[in-house]
Amino acid sequence: TKFTRHLKTHEKTHADVAQVLSLPKKSKQRMKMLKLRNKGNHSHNSEVLQSGFGSLKSKKKYNEKDYIHCMYCQGLYLRRHVRKCSSKPVEAASAILSLASMNESALCQQISPGVWNMLAVMKDDEITSTVRSDFCILQLAQSFFNKYGQDPTKNDYIRQRLRESGRLLLTLRKEFSRHTLEDAVKPANFDVVIKAVNKVSGYDEEKHHYRTPSLALKLGHSLQKVSDILHCRALMAQDSLLIKSTQSFKTLYSTKWSELISHTSLTTLNERHFNKPSTLPFTEDVQHLHRHLEKTTEQALKDLEDDSSPKVYSELCKATMANVILFNRRREGEISKMTMNGFLERDTSPLHKDVAFGLTLCQHFSRVEIRGKRGRKVAVLLSPDMVNAITRLIEKKEDCGVLADNLFLFARPHCLTPYRGQDCLRVYANECGAENPELLKSTQLRKHVATLSQILNLKNHELDQVANFLGHGIRVHREYYRLPEATTQLAKISKLLLAMEKGSLRSLQGKSLDEIEIEGNQKVNTEMLRGKNSTEKNAHFKRGINRHYVIYNQENSSLQVELVFNNGLFVFFLASLESARRAIKHPWTPVEVAAVMRHFGEHIKKGQLATMIKCQQCKKAEDLALASRSIQNIRDFVRNRGITLKRKE
Repeated sequence: TKFTRHLKTHEKTHADVAQVLSLPKKSKQRMKMLKLRNKGNHSHNSEVLQSGFGSLKSKKKYNEKDYIHCMYCQGLYLRRHVRKCSSKPVEAASAILSLASMNESALCQQISPGVWNMLAVMKDDEITSTVRSDFCILQLAQSFFNKYGQDPTKNDYIRQRLRESGRLLLTLRKEFSRHTLEDAVKPANFDVVIKAVNKVSGYDEEKHHYRTPSLALKLGHSLQKVSDILHCRALMAQDSLLIKSTQSFKTLYSTKWSELISHTSLTTLNERHFNKPSTLPFTEDVQHLHRHLEKTTEQALKDLEDDSSPKVYSELCKATMANVILFNRRREGEISKMTMNGFLERDTSPLHKDVAFGLTLCQHFSRVEIRGKRGRKVAVLLSPDMVNAITRLIEKKEDCGVLADNLFLFARPHCLTPYRGQDCLRVYANECGAENPELLKSTQLRKHVATLSQILNLKNHELDQVANFLGHGIRVHREYYRLPEATTQLAKISKLLLAMEKGSLRSLQGKSLDEIEIEGNQKVNTEMLRGKNSTEKNAHFKRGINRHYVIYNQENSSLQVELVFNNGLFVFFLASLESARRAIKHPWTPVEVAAVMRHFGEHIKKGQLATMIKCQQCKKAEDLALASRSIQNIRDFVRNRGITLKRKE
C-alpha cells in the first residue's frame, strides 16, 4: 500500500518502523502494528492544537470539538470510541474519558503522574478542560501536589483551588480575550484581572460587597503563586524579560491588590460574621440524635451478621462515624481521616493499680490519637460499643467490597476514600426528630460544650484541658468557641453597674467581678433598667420561648440574668425575682456569730475577705455551732459584717 511504501523510506531511521516491516505480510501482528500511523497523526495533531495552525487528521469527519485523541491507539476519534478501542488493555481504568482528555495536553509529559491521577476524577466540564489546557494551572497543581501530595485527603482541596483558577481563566478567555494564566500575571493586564476577579466573585458596585468574598481572596493567593512559579522558571532560564515582568506584577500586587480586592472582601466577611446570630443546639436535640444513632448502630450490627453487603456495611460505618463525632465533639474532617492502623495500634495495656483506683473511667474508654488541625495531636475517646462496632467493620470490610488499598477506618466500598463526616451527621440529624436539626453540626456541637464549660466557670487549668481536647489553643477557645461578650457583660459587669446605682461602689474596692454581690435587702428598680413597658414585652416574648437558662442568680439578689433561646436566636436580659420569689432568710444566732467572730474578728475589723480554706477550717472547728451554715455563708457573713462596720466608721 501507499502507507507501506511511505514506511520503507523511514525504515533505517526508526526502529519501530523496521520492526513492523520485518513481520510477515498480512499477518495479524503486522496489521496491528500498522496502527503506527496513528502515532504520527497524534504528533501532528498535537502540534496543530498547540500552535493553533494547520489541519487535524482524523479517522472520520465531525465537528472538531467532538474529537479527542484515544489514549490507547493514538487515533483522533469521537469520545465514545475510547470505551471500545481494541487497543485498550483489560485492566484499564474506568475514568477513561477523563484520562483521554488529559492526554490531549501536549505538556502532560512535564507534569508528574500523581497530578494526572488526581485530575482524572474531576468532573469533565468546561472548567476542567480549561484547567487541563493551561500550563500555568498545571504547574500550580504540581506545586500544590508537591506540598500536599503525601496526604490523599487534601486532593479535594487541590482540585477546588484549581477549579477556582479555571473559572477565572474561563472568564478571561470569554470576556477579555486573555487565553492563558501567564497572560493574566503580566503587568499590562492587571486592570483586566481585577475586573475578571470581581466578575467571578460576584462584586456588587452599588453595595460595594462580594457575593463570594472568600473566592476573591483565594484567587489573589493563586495569582501570586502563579507569579512566583513564572519568576522561578524565568530565573532558571535566565529570561530577563520574564523576570522583569513578574517583578513588576509582584509590585503591583503588593501595592494595589489590597486596595482594590482584599479590603472589600474582608469587610464583607466581617460584616457577615458580625451580623450572624449565635446559635447553639439544644441539649434535648443532642439526646435525640444520640439515641437515634444508638438504635441505628444496634440494628446495623444485627443486619451485618446476617448479610455482609456493602449497603449494610455502609449504614453501620456512617452511624458509627456520626456517633464518634457527636461523643467527642470532634471536627468531622478529623474523624473522616482516622486510619485503621491508628485504631489497631491504640494503647490497650492495663493501667497501673494506683492510677486505676483514682481514674475508673480510664478502664471504660479507649483512647486513639489522631492528627488534628495544624498538626496538633488530639485524642479520640471510644466507648466499648464504638470499639465493638469498629471491630466488626474491620472484620467485614473485605466481604463488603472495601479495597485493600483503602487505609481509612471509615472506608467506602469500592473506593479509596472515606465517608464524609458532615454528610453522615446531617442525614442522621434530619432523621432523629430534633427540633433544630440544622444546628446539629460539628462546629455547633463544639461550641455547645465550650459554652457549657463557660457557664460552669471552670478554672484556667481546667479550661486548658477542655481546649486541648477540642484540638485548639486557649486563645481560639475564648475568641471563637464561647458565648458572645453580651453574656459576660450581663452576667458580671451588670453587678458592677447595679452597685454604682446603689451608691456602694467604695465598698467594692479591691474585689473582682466574681466577688461582687448585690445586697438583697434593698429593692432594685428594674423598671429603670428595662424600661416602663418592658414587663409586658418580656411576657409576650416568653410565650414564644423555646429554652432559657439562668446565667447569674445569687442567693440574696433580687435580679437574675437569663439566657433565652427564642426562634433560633440567643437573647440575654435581666429578670426581676421580687415578684416571683423572695429568698428565705435565716438570721444568725448569737452562738453562730460568736463562733465566727472567734476566727475572723481581725478580718472584720480590717475589712479583709476570708478565704475559702480558712472558712472551711472555721466550720470544721465550730462544727456544732455552725452545722446549719455552709462555707459560703461564713464567707458572706465576714464580708457583710466588715462592710457594715466600715459604713458605721
